[in-house]
Amino acid sequence: MKRIAQILVLALFTSCSGDSKYVRFETTQPDGVKESKSFNRKVKGEYVNCSDSGDILIISNNLILNARTFKLKSHRKDLKLDSVNTIDRNVNDELTKLYKSEGYDIDIIGDTISTSRLDIDTVFHISESEVLKKFKGSYFLNFKEDESFWNVGRLSLNKDTLRFGLVAPSDTLLRFDFVVKKVEFDESDSTTTTEYTINPSKKEFKQLIKPNSFEVSACYCKKK
Repeated sequence: MKRIAQILVLALFTSCSGDSKYVRFETTQPDGVKESKSFNRKVKGEYVNCSDSGDILIISNNLILNARTFKLKSHRKDLKLDSVNTIDRNVNDELTKLYKSEGYDIDIIGDTISTSRLDIDTVFHISESEVLKKFKGSYFLNFKEDESFWNVGRLSLNKDTLRFGLVAPSDTLLRFDFVVKKVEFDESDSTTTTEYTINPSKKEFKQLIKPNSFEVSACYCKKK
């Protein structure tokens, strides 16, 4: 399953050199806040990515789905076919059968091939390993990383705009005494991993929210 927190962490905080930085929490956040069993009516619905109309979030009672439409247009001679496929690219019926078998819709006009496919993935499903908490008007999505740590994202709705945020892994976090930094160097590939471990109390967690340490990483607009 695709998880929005993990995807964004990798995209935002892994450098070209392979070095990586990340944040993880020792407990579900905010600590001491009761777990929510569902999203409320106000936040439920469909949302379109502010910069990509093919990227849609669907929030229901206890679930967030991500629906993405992938489109590709190509000239017949430029189609990249797997070497195991022995079809004749000049025969429309063979192309149509191949693409439909892989879940694509296909439209052929002359030598122009247009394909599209809708992929639906689970982003978040309330469970023991994916814990939802509501605090100060926002939802906090807790993803269990392993037996000891959690990834935490903030979901907030302002009018019809839904924003997802993560705590950016930087040394500015060290101004909080509940943050511990650990750096590891891997000699085998000369890469560095920097880890910021956070273990705040409920009161201390508010300090992360006030300066908006949960930086906005994705924006979605509610469909009318």
